[in-house]
Amino acid sequence: ASWNVRSYHMTSALLAAHPIGYLKWDHNRDLTTAGLADGAPGYRAQVHAAYALMARLRAAHPAVEIESCSGGGGRIDFEVLRHTHRVWTSDCNDALSRLAIQRGFLQFFPPEVMGAHVGTAPAHSTGRSQAMAFRATVALPGHLGVELDVRHLGEDETRELQGWIAIYKQWRDRLHHGRVWLGQGGDGLLWQAHGDEAASDVLLLAYRPVPSSHRYTPALQLPMLDSSVRYRLRQVLPEGTVRPTGRHNTAPFFDALNTPEGLVVDGAWLAQAGLPMPRVQAETAFIVHLQKL
Repeated sequence: ASWNVRSYHMTSALLAAHPIGYLKWDHNRDLTTAGLADGAPGYRAQVHAAYALMARLRAAHPAVEIESCSGGGGRIDFEVLRHTHRVWTSDCNDALSRLAIQRGFLQFFPPEVMGAHVGTAPAHSTGRSQAMAFRATVALPGHLGVELDVRHLGEDETRELQGWIAIYKQWRDRLHHGRVWLGQGGDGLLWQAHGDEAASDVLLLAYRPVPSSHRYTPALQLPMLDSSVRYRLRQVLPEGTVRPTGRHNTAPFFDALNTPEGLVVDGAWLAQAGLPMPRVQAETAFIVHLQKL
């Protein structure tokens, strides 16, 4: 208890003395000596003490945001969400690795509390590099941040990153309110969709993490759509960029998605036959807005 009081006063004094708006609450160690003074196990007491400390700090400094983090998600639980604003899903910021990490997270938690950052290339954890568009689209559904030194970006990369941040701000309400659907298409495609309960307004994010093994990429069936109505489809890209290119037999279809009026398609066709997908290289993402007419 005395340790908790000291921790509160020291942290509270720093928050009061400096313009600190964010705390990353890390815990990347094992409780190998988790015992109380009387020899009783202390793990449960430590957890409740951490929660009590967070609650007291939030009451005293309500404008400060707290992000929970613990050894790749060891303290991502429903109780900690009562005391923090979001959680950090993993220190591995490689976009390919993040696809699986984030899809697992979204099975249990909402996207608005999922810390997801546009990382550097190459990634510090794997050494792999991906294009800015892929890194940004993977980070887009969560509590988006930037985890790289922007001073090292060229002018084109800076403009591209600014464009993706603008896309995030534009679509944040759609991404963070309503339902999330997760699915897997043929030929290694992964997809997730964010929309209202009736699936009348949906933002679809499709990812190609691996190279295609098909001459013609299989269409992506979207079973959550309303088969009795039609949808207007438009591709979502930052201003001033062009859609991902590749050799595919659906170029006219995707050209239509990039017009102001978009393309009107039957919901039954999208649910049963599926949305045609371009044949593009690995580590490519594709975003489509579907709006019920």
